[in-house]
Amino acid sequence: MTNVKINNEINLNYPDGFKEMGEEELTRYFGTPKDRWGVYSADDHSILSVSWKKAGFMSDAETELYEMTARLRRRLLNYQQITSYDLKIAKTKAYGVRFEYRVNDSARVHIGDLIVFKNKGKYYAVYFITRKHNAATARSAFKEALDSITLG
Repeated sequence: MTNVKINNEINLNYPDGFKEMGEEELTRYFGTPKDRWGVYSADDHSILSVSWKKAGFMSDAETELYEMTARLRRRLLNYQQITSYDLKIAKTKAYGVRFEYRVNDSARVHIGDLIVFKNKGKYYAVYFITRKHNAATARSAFKEALDSITLG
């Protein structure tokens, strides 16, 4: 496991075999590298990413998750939400969704999780995306990364 400090507030361990994404890769997969960190595993075809933004005055993490899933629904081909769930990230209430989508011009189906929580006036979104056929194996790496998060 490799430890990283994200935005000077989040400590996270990510599994061996994952490589940090540069600006070009972050732009390719997420549209922009601004306020985002990410790693990927070419072997597992998996991406782990964290983004952040200033929290709005009258909003909460659950509302932020709803707005983010609405954007995913518009942008991803055949987006389908599988489930939603609540969890704790370093003793902080977090909200998550699991979804799947088909990659453009391909028969490949990807499955992902999006988890949103608030820390120090910012919303953090943790994304994990992998190919559906590999999800059971890759999900254990995601769980380890989530369990390793500490807030500073």
